Amino acid sequence: MGVSAPAHRAGEAATPGAHWQREGLAASFAERRRILIPLLDLQEELLRSLLARHERPVVRFLDLGCGDGAISELVLSSHPESEGVLVDFSEPMLERAGVQLAGYAGRWRAISGDLNSPAWRDVLPPGRYDAIVSGLAIHHLPSERKRTLFTELLALLEPGGMFVNMDYVDIDGPLRGLFDEEMHAAAMRAERESGGTHCEHEVDLEDDDDRPDTVEDQLRWLRDAGFEQVEVHFKWAEAAVYGGVSPAE
Repeated sequence: MGVSAPAHRAGEAATPGAHWQREGLAASFAERRRILIPLLDLQEELLRSLLARHERPVVRFLDLGCGDGAISELVLSSHPESEGVLVDFSEPMLERAGVQLAGYAGRWRAISGDLNSPAWRDVLPPGRYDAIVSGLAIHHLPSERKRTLFTELLALLEPGGMFVNMDYVDIDGPLRGLFDEEMHAAAMRAERESGGTHCEHEVDLEDDDDRPDTVEDQLRWLRDAGFEQVEVHFKWAEAAVYGGVSPAE
């Protein structure tokens, strides 16, 4: 999800998503995410509706790649009885999540964990979750890691629990690159309006380690993992909201 110019599958990096360890990038993106991400408000409201309309109440949830805690805040505010576990491997982002969620003290716990390895589960507190949510994180993982992650997530859900991923996916056709073009244009507008000359959040293409897969592939991997009610709930260019439900006992 590079901001510099339209790009998809760039060269391999040592650790997918490693550039989010940079304090300047994390701070700038968190401050401008609502400006930068196309149709973000619509996607977040859809996620809120999915959880609200699902038959299983959200009492305990897991936020993967939580970033600055924006999605966790959405869940905590919409489900007053809920408690969350937030996982991210970017310390700057976890620090920002702490600030964002200060008003929900006692209802959430942030954990440093790297989704690139199955060992991320070792840091989790015991128990399963009514919902697992993620936003703009899983696309950093290679294809095979996504497949194994979906199996890991199913095992962490309560029967009937829901997984919802709001993410960046790969596409073919005339709209390929539109998401990045819109992000880039929004970044330039914000920079001009602020009087600045450089975008702190700009990621050079050689550092852009996005590994998006098509939503069709990911839906298939969810079904292969054992998820039911697998659906794509929203799609615009490379933006998608999709997920599934753990089988009921």
